[in-house]
Amino acid sequence: MKTDEMSVTAINDFANILNNGETADFIFNDFYYKIFESCDKGYIINIYSCNQRDENGDYLDKYIIDGGHCTGSAREAIEFML
Repeated sequence: MKTDEMSVTAINDFANILNNGETADFIFNDFYYKIFESCDKGYIINIYSCNQRDENGDYLDKYIIDGGHCTGSAREAIEFML
């Protein structure tokens, strides 16, 4: 999704993906987001400047521009870095 503001529907859809134990990948404002469940409580959020990936389909670490750990809900994890 490429817009200046992510819709409530999109946020809810991505939160549902996380609640199902899957990884949420999306584009927002020309950045690439990857959000997944942490081994500890909460979710890991990584933001990349480029969509290049390795042979396993993972984003390349050299393109990470920000990241964080959200201990809140799936919805809060989606909104955390937006």
